Amino acid sequence: MANIFIRTNIAPYRVDTYNALHELLEMTMCFYKREGTAQRFDIDALEALCTFKPVYLNGKTFGSMNRKWCYGLWKMLRKEKPEVVIVPEFQISAMQVLLHKWLTRGKYKVVSMTDDSYDMIANDNDFTKLHKWLRDHLAKYMDDFIVVTPQVEQWYWEHHKKGIWMPIIMNDERALNNYERLLPLSREYANRYHLEGKKVLLSVSRLVDLKNLHRVIDAFVKSKTDATLVIVGDGPERAALEEHAKKMNKEIIFTGRFDGDELYAWYNLASVFILASYLEAFGATTNEALLAGCRMVISEKAGSECLIDSTNGEKIDPMSVENIAEAIDRQMELTTVPDLKAPRKSLMTVSFEERINNLVNKLKA
Repeated sequence: MANIFIRTNIAPYRVDTYNALHELLEMTMCFYKREGTAQRFDIDALEALCTFKPVYLNGKTFGSMNRKWCYGLWKMLRKEKPEVVIVPEFQISAMQVLLHKWLTRGKYKVVSMTDDSYDMIANDNDFTKLHKWLRDHLAKYMDDFIVVTPQVEQWYWEHHKKGIWMPIIMNDERALNNYERLLPLSREYANRYHLEGKKVLLSVSRLVDLKNLHRVIDAFVKSKTDATLVIVGDGPERAALEEHAKKMNKEIIFTGRFDGDELYAWYNLASVFILASYLEAFGATTNEALLAGCRMVISEKAGSECLIDSTNGEKIDPMSVENIAEAIDRQMELTTVPDLKAPRKSLMTVSFEERINNLVNKLKA
């Protein structure tokens, strides 16, 4: 017998969760596709971090990789006789599992892992109307939900008497060791980009409209801080953002896209990290930055705002340039330039070990 986990792809910010589910619940870890994800992760490097051998599901894709009919899924369910099957939100594969359970009178739990933020579910601010419709109509058939914020957990309990909070976070010890290992690369970046002795306001994201980077640039320029804005990432908005930044009288650096170690080394350089999206399911970069000791300016629309309190940063209205600018100033005042000789203390207020053990215990119940 093996429990079954299904997800669209292996993501770096969830590898520790995948490993823990495999080890603690004896889960077979299944994914739609090895390559071809929108964010173009280094799959070889990700697989090297996995303590399991990924199973890549064959199937028919409809429109995008998130809409996939998976061949052989019912055969796997019949063979493994699982007690728990974790499915990706309300996608086609989730419907396949629900249909199999109904037809066979299966006794296993079907648990949806959903990334929706509270803003998305409570304020009708979903990515698509289809996603909202599926959530409204399929939620009652799920045995439980793995959700990314305590507010969403409370919403599901109020509406469906279900919900387990497991944020998108990394294993604290592994991350801290990684940031220490990457200090030489961080020092190299400081030299290459002339950032020695400077405070850095860091943004890491795809350069798309919903990340709200035009307002971030305007707010940075409006702020009184003597710092450099570093924007790590690439995307369709890059040319327009660079043109916008040229008109400003502050130093703004576009580095392009980084992945893996080359990305994580940037967090050691940042005094303050900013995520100002006006639509954001969670925002795993919030956890990555907190683990590196960065103070935070985070959109109140992002699910990861649940990781922020007065000890590590503040939440902002992403539509207000004034509010963002004032938050940047306040958080910069509370920081110093990282010395890059030793890793900083993590500013995370939530423990990976505590959350994953809570999840596993509730799934076993």
